[in-house]
Amino acid sequence: MKRLALPGCLAAGTVLLVVVVAVMALVGAISAGVTWQANDSRSTNQATSGQAVCTPGETDTAGVTIPEEYQQLVAETAAASGFSEDIIAAQTEQESGWDPNAESHANAQGINQFTEEAWADYGEGGDVWDPADSFPAQGRYLIWLRDFMEPHADDEDHLIELVLAGYNAGPGAVQNHDYDLDKMFESAGYRNETKPYVENIKAAAQGNYTTDCDTNSGDVPEGEIVEAASHLAWDKKVTLPVSNRADHGREAAKPEFVNSSTAINGDIHTAYFTDCGVYVATVMISSGTDPNFPVRGTGIQLDYLRNSSDYEFFTPQSEGDLQAGDILILPGHIYIYTGERHSGPDGRAQGASLYTRPPSGHDFYLSDSRGSYNVARFTGV
Repeated sequence: MKRLALPGCLAAGTVLLVVVVAVMALVGAISAGVTWQANDSRSTNQATSGQAVCTPGETDTAGVTIPEEYQQLVAETAAASGFSEDIIAAQTEQESGWDPNAESHANAQGINQFTEEAWADYGEGGDVWDPADSFPAQGRYLIWLRDFMEPHADDEDHLIELVLAGYNAGPGAVQNHDYDLDKMFESAGYRNETKPYVENIKAAAQGNYTTDCDTNSGDVPEGEIVEAASHLAWDKKVTLPVSNRADHGREAAKPEFVNSSTAINGDIHTAYFTDCGVYVATVMISSGTDPNFPVRGTGIQLDYLRNSSDYEFFTPQSEGDLQAGDILILPGHIYIYTGERHSGPDGRAQGASLYTRPPSGHDFYLSDSRGSYNVARFTGV
């Protein structure tokens, strides 16, 4: 009898997420018929989006300098939203000047200036004053605005103008002027605030909008586990709201991982792009290190690693027993030890966590509530 490749890679302490996700799915099914009603605030009902993903890449963000403490958040928001880092950075500069404590005359709050109504829709229970919550909310709102404005845009340049005008003045204001910004800017209020807002962000971004990013990610480094692991995962830990949607994590994962993981396995289900086993399998297969590595299911992968002559399999006593590229695995979870990439708990390993994290920086540990991790070290040729 063939064993099913069930995901089973919840991080320690998250087993109850299964129950949470089931409840969320039920709630989502009940609320699926909700529709948006136009108004001039930023309050909307969030829609599901099939947006393109975007590689953050390296950019000087021509007219904007990103403070070091926000560079990772800007990159992650760009990746999740499909807008360039230039747009994300220029908009944040325009909204608050990178001040997480900013508050406007209209009571918009935080580094990306959310009203109370908009935060209820896009903040997902986070803290509006915390940039770690505000940037993901910014990305979610931009996604919604793009999907809402796209049918009315003449081209990419027009689309970014509509999106930015909607963010500043509210999508209802743009809709009420028939998506005609010239007509909208005849009003003194919009002419004096929204028009320069749009123009300043576009000028700072200098045309690099990438609302439909190129997902051609290049080749995975061959035969190098650590290089492949880093090629397919964000360097620092990325955390998402809980979901069991089949393609959950697609928008937030590196495009390199999205492309490579779907190339090795077309059976996408159960938060596929946050599955720890899918990530490790993608590293091992796409790099050419082990083309026979099971594509999903930590139980199957554990049996394979324990019994394969291509791996040394043992239980480590300390980090000193490890080598960069080692696979750490126990029933229910798997990740890759990379050696030190940067300081911090997520700087020595990379992995994913079902329902909550796409491949990214992973806290290093040799045991959790489920027991001690085994090491599988590739020794084949």
